[in-house]
Amino acid sequence: MNEIIFQGRKLKSKFSNLIKVKKYAEKIMNEKSRKQSLRMLSYGVYVLSSMSEGTYCVSTVTWVSQASFEPPLISVCIKRESASYEIVKKRGEYFLHILGENQQDMASSFFKPTVLEHGKLNGHEFRLYNELPLLKEVPAYLQCKVVEILENGDHPLFLAEVVDAVINYDCKPLELRKTNWSYGG
Repeated sequence: MNEIIFQGRKLKSKFSNLIKVKKYAEKIMNEKSRKQSLRMLSYGVYVLSSMSEGTYCVSTVTWVSQASFEPPLISVCIKRESASYEIVKKRGEYFLHILGENQQDMASSFFKPTVLEHGKLNGHEFRLYNELPLLKEVPAYLQCKVVEILENGDHPLFLAEVVDAVINYDCKPLELRKTNWSYGG
């Protein structure tokens, strides 16, 4: 009798593991659907700039959102394996440049590492403002101070307070969907 109970427990243990595996397999999402649905989220295209210890970073970012009215907060996700991540984390401040709908070429110039050459960053004029690089040809920008960093995932989220906002001229913003680029999924 004890042997039957023992064998029954042994089989139950084997089958419960199979049931757990089946339930886990059902929870795994379809990779194609995940990628396509996440790419359906709406994004703008922005250029983030900062500087720390004489090293500049300027990069195109898309994962940006307002996070609070009071105080005014925004969230920006920055690729962990990038100079921008290291510099913004160290400095704790940055400019978020809002691009106009006709500035796709400008955005693409900051897909590559930042190069200071002939007084320009990746070919674009700038000036230092509060020891941060501010691009001259943008319609608007936000000056931001990091208040918290959520280190999860491959693009940590930088929650930042907007300490200044300037509009140089009014225009429609550059939207990721209208560029035929995709970043997400």
